[in-house]
Amino acid sequence: MKVVVAALMACGVAGLLYLSLDSGTFSPPAERLFSLPLLGLAAIFGASAWAASMSYYPKRAPLMAGLSAGIGVYAVVRLLL
Repeated sequence: MKVVVAALMACGVAGLLYLSLDSGTFSPPAERLFSLPLLGLAAIFGASAWAASMSYYPKRAPLMAGLSAGIGVYAVVRLLL
């Protein structure tokens, strides 16, 4: 169940990032270098997922892992394409 939550969160975050940054629906597409701060944000959420899994709040770990995966994968794909 934890993997499903993380996967759904990752897909949702990546979809929202695409809509707001690249689709042009709400604003003009952002510059490609905007992906570098997104990678830093993914690292912060990854560290938060690890910390949550080691603390008294392990239920938060899939949420943070999904955020980290969604932001990180989107940033890498955006940089490469």
